[in-house]
Amino acid sequence: TTVHEEQVIEIADRLCTLVLDNSKSELRDVYTIGLRTLVKTVPLQMGDLVSHRLVGRLIDGIRQNSTVPGSSSAGEKSSEEISVVCLDVMTDLLTRFGSVSPSITRQHEQILSITLSQLASDRHVVRKRAGSAIGSLSTVISDALLVRLVESLLSQIELAEGIGKSGKRKTRAARKKDAANANADLKVADTRSLIQTMCTVSGAVGHRLGQEQIDRIIPIFLRFCEPDDAVTGDEVDDDDEDMDDADEGEEDEAAISLANELRESCFAGFESFILRCSKEVEPHLKQIVHSALSYMRYDPNYSYGDEDDDEDGDDGSVEEEEDEYEDDDEYSDEDDMSDDDDDSWKVRRSAIRALAAVVESSKHNPSKLWIDEFAWRKNKSKTITVAGALVNRTKEREENCRVDIIDCFARLLSITIQAAKDGVVVLSSPDAMDTSSSSVVIDLCTKYSPAIVKACEKQLSAKKGGERTKSSAMALLSVLSSSPGGVGSNEQIASVFIHIRPILSKDDDNAHHRKLSAGSKTLKLDALCLVRTMITGGSNDAAHLKNALLEKLLTELCSAVQEDWYKVIAEALRVLAEVPKLLAKAWSSVDDKSGKKEEMDKVATALYASIEPRLAAHDLDQEIKECALQATASLLSVLHSSLNTEQTGRLLSLLLERLKNETTRIAAIKTLSSVVSTGPSDEMDEGDSVDLSPILAEAVSELANLLRQQSRRIKQSALESLDIILRCNGGGSLDDALYESVLKELGAIILDSDLHMSHLSLRAAISVLEVSPSSGASVKSNVLPAALNLSTSPLLQDQALESLLSLFKELVGSNAVDFNELRTSLEGRLSVQDGKDGPHGKQTIGNLGKSIATITAATSAVNRDAVVKDILSTLESKKKVETQEIQLALLTSGDLGRLVDLSKMKGVAPRLQTIYLSSFDSSSEDVKHAAAYALGRASVGAMDTFLPAILEALEQNNEKKQYLLLSALRELIHCHKLGGSGDIGASVPVILPHLFTHSTDKEEGVRTMAAECLGSLTCLQPAVILPQLKDLAEKHSGKTVAEDASEDDKAAAKNDARACWTVATSVKFAIAGKVDPDQLAPFMPTFLALLKEEDIMVKNTALLMVYSAVHHTPQLVTGLMQEHILPSLYELARLKMKRVVDMGPFKHTVDDALPLRKAALSIFATCLEKCPSSLDVSAFMPVLAAALGDVEDVQLQAHQIVISMCSRHPVAIATSVESFVEPLEKTMNKKKGQKTGTELERLNDWIKSAVRVMVVLSGVDGAMNCRKFADFVERTRKNVKYVGMLESIDEEH
Repeated sequence: TTVHEEQVIEIADRLCTLVLDNSKSELRDVYTIGLRTLVKTVPLQMGDLVSHRLVGRLIDGIRQNSTVPGSSSAGEKSSEEISVVCLDVMTDLLTRFGSVSPSITRQHEQILSITLSQLASDRHVVRKRAGSAIGSLSTVISDALLVRLVESLLSQIELAEGIGKSGKRKTRAARKKDAANANADLKVADTRSLIQTMCTVSGAVGHRLGQEQIDRIIPIFLRFCEPDDAVTGDEVDDDDEDMDDADEGEEDEAAISLANELRESCFAGFESFILRCSKEVEPHLKQIVHSALSYMRYDPNYSYGDEDDDEDGDDGSVEEEEDEYEDDDEYSDEDDMSDDDDDSWKVRRSAIRALAAVVESSKHNPSKLWIDEFAWRKNKSKTITVAGALVNRTKEREENCRVDIIDCFARLLSITIQAAKDGVVVLSSPDAMDTSSSSVVIDLCTKYSPAIVKACEKQLSAKKGGERTKSSAMALLSVLSSSPGGVGSNEQIASVFIHIRPILSKDDDNAHHRKLSAGSKTLKLDALCLVRTMITGGSNDAAHLKNALLEKLLTELCSAVQEDWYKVIAEALRVLAEVPKLLAKAWSSVDDKSGKKEEMDKVATALYASIEPRLAAHDLDQEIKECALQATASLLSVLHSSLNTEQTGRLLSLLLERLKNETTRIAAIKTLSSVVSTGPSDEMDEGDSVDLSPILAEAVSELANLLRQQSRRIKQSALESLDIILRCNGGGSLDDALYESVLKELGAIILDSDLHMSHLSLRAAISVLEVSPSSGASVKSNVLPAALNLSTSPLLQDQALESLLSLFKELVGSNAVDFNELRTSLEGRLSVQDGKDGPHGKQTIGNLGKSIATITAATSAVNRDAVVKDILSTLESKKKVETQEIQLALLTSGDLGRLVDLSKMKGVAPRLQTIYLSSFDSSSEDVKHAAAYALGRASVGAMDTFLPAILEALEQNNEKKQYLLLSALRELIHCHKLGGSGDIGASVPVILPHLFTHSTDKEEGVRTMAAECLGSLTCLQPAVILPQLKDLAEKHSGKTVAEDASEDDKAAAKNDARACWTVATSVKFAIAGKVDPDQLAPFMPTFLALLKEEDIMVKNTALLMVYSAVHHTPQLVTGLMQEHILPSLYELARLKMKRVVDMGPFKHTVDDALPLRKAALSIFATCLEKCPSSLDVSAFMPVLAAALGDVEDVQLQAHQIVISMCSRHPVAIATSVESFVEPLEKTMNKKKGQKTGTELERLNDWIKSAVRVMVVLSGVDGAMNCRKFADFVERTRKNVKYVGMLESIDEEH
């Protein structure tokens, strides 16, 4: 700063003097602005000095200028102004320096006392400013002072008399029991200020309030929101019960206004408590909902004419309105006579927002909002659910309230649909009624959907309805479209479209429609989005949608393409792109095809007239161009037979033009692929596919040229499109020169540096060979060299490997390459070393073996016999053969045995069997594993020959060979699991005994192999394997061994632990292998019981099993989390089992429970992403705080979880942030000592991770209100040691 510290202090001191001077009232506003600006902008390091000069004087100023009854009006006004200014400046000081300035923290108690005293001022503005100051103070004071503050506010509020007849009656009844407070009373205005202050405090630090305080606050607030006092114009004239006091008369308008403000404040408090203290509020939630429902309809100055309705009012369902009511203009001038004095709508709005908070807090299980009933009217016999009440109240006359009601119900419906997907509730639909489920069933389709649609239509057709209401109504219909049953019947769909049509129409004879069509562009966009959602949602009946759309809305949709706003045009084109697909789906679902051709021709003509101009125009927004291409793809794909040759040619020529344009080429490529991939089997066109011959050659040439581009996205799109075009529309229509140019470009991008691009290039090359066998020579010269180089890449795997094998197979099958020549080339690759990398690795040799086996299976029997003969010669040779040659021969024989039945070759299978088993004694580990792999793979094609040999060898119980034999068995089962290898079911009974025998093997590797086999078999035969795994787990679990047990008992216990370990590992592999979750679910409680086993090894494996379930199939464990999983997780996440290992010169501490804590945290992290509703976040926070102080690996996991939770659960994080300070600060203060190199770099990364967590936490709403955390952040940012890290983290964000 350019102003010195002494000058800043002097300026602050002088301004404060001027502000407090009674004689300076004319310029006090100017001085106030200057002082507040100084406080807000002064550097942080000067904050304490400024605060030291100001706080005491401000306190004195407030005390001395408190208004005194009987003083002169001028002096009273000046004192009021000074008090207000002092409170404002005090609020600024508390906000900026309240937690960091010792000068302020020392006087928190005095500030609290003086501000509380101002709540009793007879000036509204003073009370309001005092409430704001207390709100800022509450965020920085200690817990003890906070309790004192809340106690002071509540003790005064408790003295207040209730409002309304029922509230006053209950207050008097309570005071008769409490003689001490019988004569106590507060003015409504004072009560309002106290409650508003209490709401401000709860909004700022609600998470710091305990259960005891919440239990006191809410009943007091409810006293001012008695449901019986929530009357409407239909009830206000009813006779009430006799009052005890004869002088009870009608309240004046001022009193009613004050009462309404008080109620509004109470509901604002409820909203804050529900969002910030949901667990503590839960016991009071029903009363809050009851009160909110009652006051949602509180409108004493207006009659809705529905109090006497008897329609379904007593069963919790939605009340149906009279038909004639729909024709009334609800928002007529007479009805809009709510003058400025009627502020009851603010109470309704506040009550609705409280209900919205209830909906949000119930997002994991909203069933109670659909089934619990409340008496929300004076007539207690009429009850209704929250959902039903929200639908009924869409007739609200005040738009602010009406929009909030619709949005609240839309949110409720949205979270209910998500809960139904998670299995928490069941939404019934006309074609699916699940009565077997134990979940709550909500009859949405028949009980709610008609009323929702009718209510939304009423808002859309209202002459004086606001645009916000219409927009919210369409958003609600969009959500409804995604629910089971969608919008509803044919009549309901047609009715929705009829009400949307005026919004989209450009001109109409009806003046009302003209007015609507000239409305907001945003409304048109919302209407188009709604139509697209209804078409694509999948919940509405396709035939009904099609009929209603073509009859009611197609013309308007086509006209919308001619609008001016680019967003409307783009959305209209997206809708038109869905129309042909809708026709295809609708016609495929009906048997009677009469009228289909005429309808198709009509739609195609209309769509062409709308799409073609937008496709041809150049000076359009990029989004419009891409949407026009999308619509063109749909039109040509589905309705091409309904377009004439000229129209088709025009669209194709424009498509080619877009393909050549740099800005639209990717969208054009996707369009071309979509058009080409539509074949004769399409639902709509039984004839030929689109004739691309006018542009085919030029398009293929352009796509080939795009393969030279640097952009990977362009190359990938071009390759995908080329493959589709060549497969679906290539044939002999292209000349060989064009094919050669394509193949030349393909060969240039087959590299192991980008395996996905290589995969696509190889697929395209295969497509060329399939449609043009004469191009074989070109493939051989342009593609084969690159393919051979790729075959020896250690990175080759998955799709790229499969495509390479397919290419080799196609080359041999089409005689493009001589088999022996290709085989020689592949075998020769074994002698080509990788330069500095030395000999080829197992992966490379395995890929070469697969390649040779693939081409051998594809060639003639003579060539195949020659290959087998050479393999046997190599393996049986008594001469010294290179280890890699033996590996290649073994792997080739195994992969060939999977593709060809070797037992049909005379004498081959027995010889290979002998070779495989004898190779287990080889001195080379690579040869042993290759032999096991080959034995397992060869068993796939000749199971009757090789499987008995494997099982017989297993019975011999040779420990050195068990692992290899089980590895062979795993390969056999794995190949069957992949499919296409016959049925292994008949062999399962003879395989299982061997697997269960080795489930208790002392060698972990052997048990792992047995578990892998059991896991794969579980995927194949779950009904057979799962009961046996359950029996094995129950047999060996639940046993305890005393420390003084015999050696035999201890050995048996270890044997039991190994069996349980194998069961858990088998289930883990089965889950990862996509076992049927419905069949596994009944057995999960048994398997989850393994979490409670005493053995650490079993616990860890059980945790890994749970992690696999949460990651792959979360629905498998969602319902079991609370009872079976979370208790063990909370325990294991904190478990420590340290022991000291004496290593001679030094001692080393080992924590055997470390893997358990890491696994438990991994489960928590995955639950937050996959199944957040199953996690009790508040119970997890202490576990997370403990993890932040654990060893490095656990801390880093915890850091990631905290960062993730900051966006997912900000309230929970803000509540617990104080417990994070100590472990984070401890990590950040780690001593570097003599560390260098990698160790130092790792330590810096560890510290930086903690700093990053601090930065992210500081951005969470409410976190900086924690004084301890705010101090920590302030200290860290001032420390020069962290400046570089903070700058780096800021750049990352």
